[in-house]
Amino acid sequence: MGQFQIRIDQDVAIVSFDSGGMNTLSRAAVEDLERVEADVRARHASTPLAGVVLLGNRYGLGAGANIGELMQGSAADLAALIDRGNTVLFRIEDGPIPWVAAFDGVCLGGIYELALACRAIVATRRSSVGFPEILLNIFPGLGGTQRLPRRAGLVNSDDPMRGEAALSVILQGKTLGADKALPIHMLDALVPEGASVEAFAAGYLRETVPTLRRPAPDFSLASQVAPMVLPTILKATQGRQHPRAPFVALEVITRGAQLPLKEAIQLERDRFLEVASSSEAKAGMRFFFTQQRVTKLPPALAKVTPRPIRRVGVDGFDGYMGNAIAFLARRAGYEVVGHVPVPALAAGAPARMRQKYAPLIERGRLDAAAADAEVASVAVATDLATLASCDLIIEARKEDPEAKADFYRRLARVVRPDAIVSSNSSSMGPGFLGRFFGEGGGAPAQMANLHFFSPAEHPLRALVEVVHTPETPPEVSAALHGFVRKIGKVPVFLHDGSPGFLVNAGLAEYFREAETLYREGTPIETIDGVMRERVFPMGPFEVADQAGVDVAAGMFDVLARVAPPERPPLVVQLRDRGRFGLKSSGGFYDWSGGKKGAPYAELASLAAPHGDRVAGADEIVERCVRAIWRKAKELLDRGIVASEEEADLAFVYAIGFAMYLGGPFFYARQRGWL
Repeated sequence: MGQFQIRIDQDVAIVSFDSGGMNTLSRAAVEDLERVEADVRARHASTPLAGVVLLGNRYGLGAGANIGELMQGSAADLAALIDRGNTVLFRIEDGPIPWVAAFDGVCLGGIYELALACRAIVATRRSSVGFPEILLNIFPGLGGTQRLPRRAGLVNSDDPMRGEAALSVILQGKTLGADKALPIHMLDALVPEGASVEAFAAGYLRETVPTLRRPAPDFSLASQVAPMVLPTILKATQGRQHPRAPFVALEVITRGAQLPLKEAIQLERDRFLEVASSSEAKAGMRFFFTQQRVTKLPPALAKVTPRPIRRVGVDGFDGYMGNAIAFLARRAGYEVVGHVPVPALAAGAPARMRQKYAPLIERGRLDAAAADAEVASVAVATDLATLASCDLIIEARKEDPEAKADFYRRLARVVRPDAIVSSNSSSMGPGFLGRFFGEGGGAPAQMANLHFFSPAEHPLRALVEVVHTPETPPEVSAALHGFVRKIGKVPVFLHDGSPGFLVNAGLAEYFREAETLYREGTPIETIDGVMRERVFPMGPFEVADQAGVDVAAGMFDVLARVAPPERPPLVVQLRDRGRFGLKSSGGFYDWSGGKKGAPYAELASLAAPHGDRVAGADEIVERCVRAIWRKAKELLDRGIVASEEEADLAFVYAIGFAMYLGGPFFYARQRGWL
């Protein structure tokens, strides 16, 4: 039995697309679609039909092309698939029988390209459509770059830079809800609440499609659009010419708009094959699969009932990280208790949290009154005993072992026996901190780490390292995974046993190598500039200043207990001089009003003896990335992290390793280090 099934209802052919799960446009699906399209034509030749209604399953029409086939296929395989797909879509589009795509759920990527080849598209209000391909370092390759502009236009006529239209949807990888998709003709009609999707679509096919006309977009200025949009792409890529997908897609869309449709789709096909066969595309698709995997519970926990979490206590609510974690938890619907260790600082903590709502209010996600109400609902406490009512407690104090030890000893006396206790420490794991919890009478097995990355409220800092021990109860691990997912972050499980866990352990090696380059004679501005241009959003010294030199120094303090360094790292020396980075107006650089100034005048003397050899850009990248990769490989070999793919995802989501480069392991394989 194929994935497409046909039945005739009076004068309408009902074609149901159901693969048993989320539909994708695989090779098998394209072959089956060919059969169905030919079958419909034959039936129409025998007994004329009013048209075809294409239905999906319980998930919607489907979620795009089969990424596994795209990732694993050769250029010749992809070319054959695209040519076959384009042929059948043109037969649907140009045939004598009108098709109407109808769904209740998702219709994305390659599946939406199938819908665009139909005469009309109808959907329920809960449905969504879009092209997320650019997020995988590719772009629509089955007619989407050409058919969508012919429906929605290139840009919104009222606002050419920000308005929703084909360019913004494709180049930003957007998925739009039905209400937003309808006005720009990504959909033709909404199914009334409670109505049958099939019945509505059949009626729409008979009554509306014969006279359906959409306004024709004006492409007369198409050649002028690309220069307008290019700065937006460069901003998104941080000034880099990579990944290539958005740049090529912009060219394909704007050039194709000036060509007949079939010529435009041939242009799309040729350029798509070029991009989809690149290492950047392979990295993007690999990243997609890894992300899908880590957002599900590992098989060992799949049947575990997670310990319930309703009330979350955050110690250090007045601090930068604690405040952000409380914000995320409250936004996700948890009851939140914010504990402030120093009573004098309690009054200012809610105002700091309120500042985090400003971007949401500006984007219209909620109004000021709702933001005020959420902040007011957080219970601010200075008495540690208030945390006794919490199901999950997250400690977010400074990276000071003595301060943390005192906290856990005291917490153990008030916490519930079934409460989950965790630390946001960047270097001290549950095995280390659990001793202090045990000394106070607590159960160390209830402890784990939820290590967030700064700024925790930012969507691009999506990683949370979930560090557990062999004694961690499965229901605790499952609960923490669910909590991280609910607050909109991406969990990666790590085994305890590595100071700095995974990312910070690699980051420490990166800092060491960058410091070595500086001591040899390469200016810190050069090192930062090269790494910012090639790999990360910021260079290593900029990162230290932004995240807090004292935080980085605390990490090196912990690492020094395991392997004392030959000489104090520069971050430790700066910390000891009271230079904590941006927050103290001075670290590796001088800072004023949040803006970076010149390097610290006495930095060279701290790094004495200081050489005069300046490394080239390629050497800087090679040495810095190799330092991260070597540490990550060691931790993989020790079983700290489960796979190369998860390690790579962690570095992308934690510190912004360029996704198109794939992460340290993918990068290493591309260069033959493995």
